[in-house]
Amino acid sequence: METTDTWAAFGSEYIKAIDVLNNTDEYAIVNVSSKTETRNEVTRDVLHLHLEKDNGKLKKLFGCNATNTQAVQEACPISPKDAIGRKITFNKVKVQKPGTDEVVDGLRVQFVKIQSEVKESTESDVKSDGTI
Repeated sequence: METTDTWAAFGSEYIKAIDVLNNTDEYAIVNVSSKTETRNEVTRDVLHLHLEKDNGKLKKLFGCNATNTQAVQEACPISPKDAIGRKITFNKVKVQKPGTDEVVDGLRVQFVKIQSEVKESTESDVKSDGTI
């Protein structure tokens, strides 16, 4: 299949407000990175969260602004790498597009939580009737 056979190849690698169904829509943080960006002659490092949903079927990046970086830092105070393996949810908000007066849909980090651990049963957990 060529990339021109479907529109999927032309989607943004960044998560947008339209990708988030509601504020309980969870994404797994599978990696973090930083990217140096210059805007209005100011250079700064931007935290990027690498997100996955539906067992890796949907993969997106989330570039954190200062507000979202602070929310992640509050949940993971030691380092950004502590966010790896956690789940994240977002609130949709109206924000002003940088450099313009245009108001657009944006995302705010709502919640960063540790993924539930799946308890594996051991032989000692199994009762005589075969149940756990």
